[in-house]
Amino acid sequence: MALVNVQKLASAMNVTARRVQQLVGEGLPREEKGKYDLAKCLLWYIRYLQNVIEGRGVPTPDGELSSMKEERLALLRVDRELREIELAEKRGSLVAIVDVEKTMSDLVLTTKARIMGIAPRLAAELVGEVSRVMIQAKIEKEIRSALVHLEKIGA
Repeated sequence: MALVNVQKLASAMNVTARRVQQLVGEGLPREEKGKYDLAKCLLWYIRYLQNVIEGRGVPTPDGELSSMKEERLALLRVDRELREIELAEKRGSLVAIVDVEKTMSDLVLTTKARIMGIAPRLAAELVGEVSRVMIQAKIEKEIRSALVHLEKIGA
């Protein structure tokens, strides 16, 4: 067991004496005040540097640090999701939001126009009708007729 002083250890580790003192605070083994076992310290320092490299942080958009491993996993997840989207598009099981918005807009406008057309069509038919049951039946018939196109879309 070769004991060395802080300057010799710092030289062997290629760091400053102050850095050696900081590393003692992080767990660098010290035999006695100012004396270090060179072999133990170098082995500890190698493991320390390996851990630093493995856990090297990468800044994320939210200001946190993430390891390279976490970032690679996140990238793989995103890549997988993109491939799933592309596959769904090719299979036809995915539609664009623009297409859905246009279809829904057309549907709403058509439904509105058909419902608004009920009153003018029924006005002449209902003049003179005295049976509440007949009036209700004619109104329901026209409403169902106006909404029949919705059933075709939902099917």
